[in-house]
Amino acid sequence: MVGKLTDDRVASASRVPGILGKSPWSTPNEELQFSLDAIDDKPHGWSGSEAADWGNRLETAILIEGSKRLGLGNVETEFERAVIHDKIPLQASLDGLGEGDGRVITAAKTSIDGIYVVGADEIKLEGIGVLEAKLTRDRPESEPALHRGPIQLQAQMMCLPRAVRWGAIMVLYGGVELRIFLYPPHPGTMTAIKDA
Repeated sequence: MVGKLTDDRVASASRVPGILGKSPWSTPNEELQFSLDAIDDKPHGWSGSEAADWGNRLETAILIEGSKRLGLGNVETEFERAVIHDKIPLQASLDGLGEGDGRVITAAKTSIDGIYVVGADEIKLEGIGVLEAKLTRDRPESEPALHRGPIQLQAQMMCLPRAVRWGAIMVLYGGVELRIFLYPPHPGTMTAIKDA
């Protein structure tokens, strides 16, 4: 885990839920003010929390275990710089990337293994996928809340210079249960992000 690599002066994938009004921690106006303050070199005053610190410490372990369960190869968890969208002011600090072996995971069979397909009948783990790690004290869900990765994942997929056909959010609930949520690119969400 390298940490935050994005520029506070522009939108980042992790801030997009707030920009879209889907975050319990920030509003669209607060996100705008955050960037304006960064442009004016004003300190933002947020130094994190113990929960965020544990999430950062366990990020690689979550990604490695989730990647094993999905059978991914060429897993990357260290990045030197943010990925930057080539047309709009959007950046992303990636948690991970992994390469699928072409296996197909269907929505009907997944929850037994703690793997869930969201927004499609099936996902083919073909080529490179974006991996996002989350840690929460909340109870396990069959689909994570929008602020717990789904919107962020779509923004991350948008920022990669190559076509991405799938992404995975790996959520460790209460430190004892890992669930993996697989998503295809969602054009409607990507359009909303671009417009915002």
